[in-house]
Parts: sequence; structure tokens; C-alpha cells
Amino acid sequence: MSFRSTTPTFEAGEEIEVYVTELDEESGELVAQVGETRLHFENGETDIVGCRVLAKVESFDDTEHRGRLTHLKTLSRGSF
Repeated sequence: MSFRSTTPTFEAGEEIEVYVTELDEESGELVAQVGETRLHFENGETDIVGCRVLAKVESFDDTEHRGRLTHLKTLSRGSF
């Protein structure tokens, strides 16, 4: 039996599918929340909040569980 981690890790250069969960009002950046891991987008339009997207991991900090993504493609629109 295996359990998913609440703090998944990612490698720079990896392409992943995530849901864009919010627009951070303070930074103005789009965010994907995966468990307790927060991934901030370096690009993307605000209309993709709530969408499933393909993104490239630009950087990731294993200690802080924070990373930077580049939006590559919107896969589906709508709520998650």
C-alpha cells in the first residue's frame, strides 16, 4: 500500500499537469496548490484559474515546498 505525499517534490525541467487553484492577490501570480506544495507561475493569463494545465517546472525548493512554473498549455477549462 502506498500513500500520496502532502508535500510532493518536482525536478526542474519536468512537465506536469496541475490545476491552477488561485490568483495570489499580493504577488499577482497564478498558483497551483498540490497538497501543501505551492507552485507559482511565471506566466499565464488570469482566466486559467480553475483550469487543468500542462506546466514546466523551472525551479523547486524541497525544503520550502515551493516552486516556479511556466504555463505551456491549457488542457481543460472548468472547476476541479
